[in-house]
Amino acid sequence: MRRFFTGRTETILPILALFLSAVGVLNTYSATFYARGGGFPIYLKQVVWVGLGFFLALGISWLNESLLEDISLPVYVITLLLLLLVLVAGKTTGGARRWISLGPVSIQPSELGKVAIILFLGRYFARSYNPYGITLRDLVVPFAFVLVPFFLIILQPDLGTGGLYILIFAGMAYLASLRTRSIATLFLAGLVSLPVVWNLMRDYQKKRVLTFLSPERDPFGAGYHVIQSKIAIGSGGLFGKGFLQGTQGQLRFLPEQHTDFAFSVFAEEWGFFVCLVFLILFLLFILRIFFLARQVQDRFSALVIGGIGVYFLLQFSINLAMVMGLFPVVGVPLPFVSYGGSSMLTSMLAVGVVMNQSKRRFLL
Repeated sequence: MRRFFTGRTETILPILALFLSAVGVLNTYSATFYARGGGFPIYLKQVVWVGLGFFLALGISWLNESLLEDISLPVYVITLLLLLLVLVAGKTTGGARRWISLGPVSIQPSELGKVAIILFLGRYFARSYNPYGITLRDLVVPFAFVLVPFFLIILQPDLGTGGLYILIFAGMAYLASLRTRSIATLFLAGLVSLPVVWNLMRDYQKKRVLTFLSPERDPFGAGYHVIQSKIAIGSGGLFGKGFLQGTQGQLRFLPEQHTDFAFSVFAEEWGFFVCLVFLILFLLFILRIFFLARQVQDRFSALVIGGIGVYFLLQFSINLAMVMGLFPVVGVPLPFVSYGGSSMLTSMLAVGVVMNQSKRRFLL
């Protein structure tokens, strides 16, 4: 029987995650400094989520490595049930029904489901391994399993999160050795399907795309977020305005300054050079994940760790592109930095899964 040495646990990744989370808490403190009411401060709520998420990561890391593969299908089914529950009895905020209320807190199943879909796809691709590479025919079944949560999320509606599920699937298919010809075919199919996707989009989603192409066409409406975000980032200059000294964030010109546009607040206060250091640390965090994926001696572990690397890379890239006006505003948070309990728990859960599966570097 194969045994795995579990005495050595990955430490670099959780340290980087905690550091990025500390930056997020500090940034949330600044972004909400002049917006505090009489309730529990938002930045302290984020501290609680960081603590809960970190202990969740530790708990996951201590589990038997084989357990995650065994429970991947039940976890996928539970995710679907939670997404259905959202549509039936979910909490509606801002015209979208995406949350389930649990007393004083709300969770967003579509966020937590990102890790569930990675585990499920890792299991599927590992068990259907083809040494000659994956063809389009091999993708039909796993893609169908991804489409189910995708459509449930679109109905909320949440096109940004739903689109991430598709992109995670594409990334994991590539990691599972998708043939080059198949990649080219999928790319062409994606281009051809753009008119269909456009017709499926709601009016406010179409408006976001048009605003992305030309924010100035509606500077006080749909384009306001992006314009204010660009002003915040640009006004930070090389060295920033100083902690709590930003105007766009502190005077609340910038909407969603502690969630989707948290990086804009950070850039305004700390400037280009500190932002560059932050981006390098985040890239090191992502590269560390892909390094661990190459080191493990088990196909399921490699695919799952690689899939989580794809997840963080997508969230990181899309959020930064979004706040700089290079991508439509789709509500994708910056991991560890944007305020949000579900986002923080998902990020820490993903770190815990990597810590757990990376122990298979020490296969005996």
